[in-house]
Amino acid sequence: MAEERKQPELRFKGFTDDWIQRELGDVAEYRRGSFPQPYGDPRWYDDNGMPFVQVADVNDNFQLHKNTKRKISKKAMPNSVYAPQDTIVITLQGSIGRVAITQYPAYVDRTLLIIEKLNQNLNKLFFTFLLSNLFIEKARKAPGGTIKTITIKELSKFNLVLPKNLLEQKRIGKILETILNIITLEQTKLEKLNALKQKLLSSLFV
Repeated sequence: MAEERKQPELRFKGFTDDWIQRELGDVAEYRRGSFPQPYGDPRWYDDNGMPFVQVADVNDNFQLHKNTKRKISKKAMPNSVYAPQDTIVITLQGSIGRVAITQYPAYVDRTLLIIEKLNQNLNKLFFTFLLSNLFIEKARKAPGGTIKTITIKELSKFNLVLPKNLLEQKRIGKILETILNIITLEQTKLEKLNALKQKLLSSLFV
């Protein structure tokens, strides 16, 4: 991002306006998830219950894993936070800054932030990639290349630089989503090839 003009180096044709700077707290409403304590109490879990999202359930492809590691019981639901499908969540502990758009309704742990509402001039897909890039930059500048901890107050002051034009946001989000889908497809192919290689190695040698 060129600081003088607040414009990206690469841009879609037809867009010339400077991007604007906003604080995260001004463009989104959010809250932490929650879960009753202690974590190990078996009353809070049910294998037939609703998905319960923790940090480990957020993958690197802006999604949740197909199935969460734990399911929440009805008894625990009143003390957790429900997030409908297509909700943006951000990890706040462990691997801080992983961002996902939930592909199914779930209850969310306190180790994640839930974006409950966006400004009407923000495209959700663009905003998700923007947040991820922001955390990557924060980590790059942090000692050891890792964000050790983060608070809600610190998050609210995060500076975002974004286009005012909603169409530009949509086009950026769409092209990044397309590339991500290609990467996911190639990763699947690679996993299958590795599995085939292992099978051949075990079958072709005594």
